[in-house]
Amino acid sequence: MSAVFLNSFILFFITIDTIGNLPFFISLTEGAPIKKKNQIAVKSIIIAFFITILFAYLGKYLLDAIGVSLDSLKIAGGVILMFIAIDILFEKRKIRREKKVEAALDEKNFDEVIVFPIAIPFIAGPSTLATIILLMGNYSDSIESQMVVIFALIVALIVSLFLMIGTNFTTKYIPQQILHATSRVFAFILAALATQFIIDGIKASFNI
Repeated sequence: MSAVFLNSFILFFITIDTIGNLPFFISLTEGAPIKKKNQIAVKSIIIAFFITILFAYLGKYLLDAIGVSLDSLKIAGGVILMFIAIDILFEKRKIRREKKVEAALDEKNFDEVIVFPIAIPFIAGPSTLATIILLMGNYSDSIESQMVVIFALIVALIVSLFLMIGTNFTTKYIPQQILHATSRVFAFILAALATQFIIDGIKASFNI
């Protein structure tokens, strides 16, 4: 179970990309009192959690309805996660998020940014939703393992919450170079996990 938790936590932490989201969270909440910033962080995490859980339990039925097998999802999910890792490594993801932040800042209302763009797509983005569907399907024969996946999601979201709440400390005392380096290390790990998903999907599809 510890391996399931660790793999799931790493996947969620990377796809949520809280470290990469911190500069955008700061921009979107600039000028807000600390209490308001904390409220935005908490509400965003709660909304993102329920959206992700919804996809966790309805995703399989959606796949069945459109005739997509779990093995195909593993390959597709692995490819998507690989692109995410490449985006993080080369900061392409950062550029896209900066554009979304600029659009949100044009008509900034602190309550409006809770759902979009913070909860969706910064926290519960396509990569996070694809990951939860993939993991829940991967452990479809074990309710215990699925519960571990959900627990890993909760822990990743709690870590994200504390990082957002502690943005003032984070940006003041932790150099940007360290944050960028940490993000890239996790992106490299994500690439390795994505490769494993693709290999597993191909093996299962062709009975290798």
